[in-house]
Amino acid sequence: MRGSPTDSAVIHDPVGVLRRRLSDFVTRVPHPWHGAMRTLLDVFREHDWQVFVFGGTLRDLLAVSATAAPRDVDLVVAGATGDALRQVFSRELVRVNRFGGLRLQVQKLPVDVWTLESTWAFQQRLVPGGDFAHLPRTTFLNVEAVTAELDTRKGRARQVYGDAFFRAVREQVLEINLEENPYEGLCVVRSLLTARKLHYALGPRLAQYIAHHGSRIDAAELEAIQRSHYGRVRLDRDQLMRLTRIVSRKVTATRPRPVELPRVRQLEWKLPRPQQLDWHSREWRSTSRGGPTSQSTG
Repeated sequence: MRGSPTDSAVIHDPVGVLRRRLSDFVTRVPHPWHGAMRTLLDVFREHDWQVFVFGGTLRDLLAVSATAAPRDVDLVVAGATGDALRQVFSRELVRVNRFGGLRLQVQKLPVDVWTLESTWAFQQRLVPGGDFAHLPRTTFLNVEAVTAELDTRKGRARQVYGDAFFRAVREQVLEINLEENPYEGLCVVRSLLTARKLHYALGPRLAQYIAHHGSRIDAAELEAIQRSHYGRVRLDRDQLMRLTRIVSRKVTATRPRPVELPRVRQLEWKLPRPQQLDWHSREWRSTSRGGPTSQSTG
């Protein structure tokens, strides 16, 4: 399942590589996100808010490609209230989620923004601290447990936090970072999709989680979760069932160790129709009993 070997620079200096790639992401003119990020930076600087990029954008920049274009960008803000964010971004505001986070449309690109203290795991007291250094501990997956300062000043390096994330990239193993999460179905779907996207193995705890919850949640519900979250089904019910069964088998059949998922093409085969299975079984029975197919022609 593993992809090509991780770039040696990513292995030996992951923080430095991520800093450079994030800087390019924000400032490089040809990049599709450049305009949106500059617009946001101007607003944050005007109000003197401290802002960190969080999660999937940083994951893709380091683990996928230096030129990765994320589906959306997550930004966490300190020094602002939810009301202040809603007022400042009233024109870009699409909706407010149940936790107070804002979905914005900035130059036609989706951005999620919320205040640091409104982070769900902080609110639920699952993670102590409550500052940016503790923010990586609030994610379900280790490959999203990273945050980096959006703005920088000359002479000062961009702040980056994410020890568990950098270890995940080095080992190429997807694992649970914080298990408590109100959306088990989404966690199952996102874990399978992320593992296949990165070509990472599933860690033992995550494999157990998928085997447990994946077998208890209806496949139709998992498809509906994908439509709601991604706008389309990326793993159909047959693929979901096969992956869940594969993970369950490997979890129960081996000692705790990473579980490799099959490649995409290995999931494309279709089960034979019942008539085909019956025909083959009859043929096998006639052969084993010395039927016509086993008779000598000599």
